[in-house]
Amino acid sequence: MRILVAVDGSAPANRAVAYAITLARSSDYALIILVNVQGPETLEVSDVSAVMSRNADRKLVERRSKTALRKAVQICRDAQVKFETRVELGPIAATINRVARQLDVDQIVIGSRGLGAVGRLVLGSVATKVAHLARVPVTLVK
Repeated sequence: MRILVAVDGSAPANRAVAYAITLARSSDYALIILVNVQGPETLEVSDVSAVMSRNADRKLVERRSKTALRKAVQICRDAQVKFETRVELGPIAATINRVARQLDVDQIVIGSRGLGAVGRLVLGSVATKVAHLARVPVTLVK
C-alpha cells in the first residue's frame, strides 16, 4: 500500500500524517510518501524574485519544504513507519496529483484547512481540487 500525504506544515496536515499512519499499520508493505509542494500559492512574487537565479529559487523551495516537512517526518519516525519525502515545485493540486500518478499510489490523504464555504469560493481549496483531479481515493482530514 502506497499512501501519499500532502504536507504543508499545518496542524491539519500533521493530523493527515497521523491518519495515514493508522492506514499504513494495516499493511506489512505500506509506504507513506510525504510530499510538500511549493508553488505560486506559497512563494512570494516580487521584483527580487524576477532577477534571482534558478538555483536560488530551488534553494528557497528546499528551505521552505524542509520546514513544512519537519513535524511530519518526526511523526513518522516516532511511529516507526516506512516513509519517504518529496519536494516539488508547481501548481499545488495539479502537482500532488501528478506525483500520485507517477508513484502509482493507492490513496491520497490531505488535511483540510476548514476555510468554510465563503473561503473556498474566494480562494479555492487545494483539498477540493486534489479530490476532483485524483484517480485514487482521497481522504480529507480536519
